Amino acid sequence: MKRILITGAASGLGLAMAKKYASEGWAVCVADIQDEEGRNIASQLKEQHNSDCFFQHLDITNEDQWQQLVNIISKRWLGLDALINNAGVASGGAIDSLPVKDFQWTVDINLMGAVKGCHFCVPLLKKSKGMLINVASMAGLVNMRRMSAYSASKAGIVALSESLLSELAPFGVTVSVVCPASFPSNLLSTIRSSSADGVKVAGKLMARSPVSADDIATRVYNDSRKGRHIIIPHFREVILWKLKRYLPGIYYIFMKKLVHKIISR
Repeated sequence: MKRILITGAASGLGLAMAKKYASEGWAVCVADIQDEEGRNIASQLKEQHNSDCFFQHLDITNEDQWQQLVNIISKRWLGLDALINNAGVASGGAIDSLPVKDFQWTVDINLMGAVKGCHFCVPLLKKSKGMLINVASMAGLVNMRRMSAYSASKAGIVALSESLLSELAPFGVTVSVVCPASFPSNLLSTIRSSSADGVKVAGKLMARSPVSADDIATRVYNDSRKGRHIIIPHFREVILWKLKRYLPGIYYIFMKKLVHKIISR
């Protein structure tokens, strides 16, 4: 039985991925700060799929909790086949209005939380020749105004993943980075923003997305097993990313017009 640890697995995309991997016969560690929800989900997955699914409280910024979880996994499962660094938060606002402490909060959780997950779990993945999957965002590849904190944290995850791609290849560990655009989730429930309009726009984009968390979970499951490095589940955003790479001048003009169009709706 394959073994996977998913952070932020009590809700949203993390929950969708936990369900997907459990349905495919994987043992799933549901790691989250939401204790009641996490325990219920792990219990349901264990009962529905007859697999060794369990919950563990994890604040991804806490190194002691990471070490404790790795110890538990090493004893219970004797190893780990995959890690999905999924837990994260959102923030928004102009650089001169978003408090610095909120910028720091975003980076500490989104980027450094993933860094700590890699640091503590990579030794297990090296032994199993497993998979490392980091959840970033399209905001890490293409950027919009008033999202500097979030974009910087997610771009950091993209850079981290690219670095680890070559670093871990000699050990047989594959590295994927998932870059979804907006989709319906509970990400805005904890957002820190200095712009009410920005939160409103984000909500509109989520509501209008043709892609669901379940769609993304299926894409992650299939593409990561194929060894794909950058996983972009939204078709339009693939085009946008390529436009930025090959025709940056046109891309910047397009983004300015796109932002104006969204705000005026």
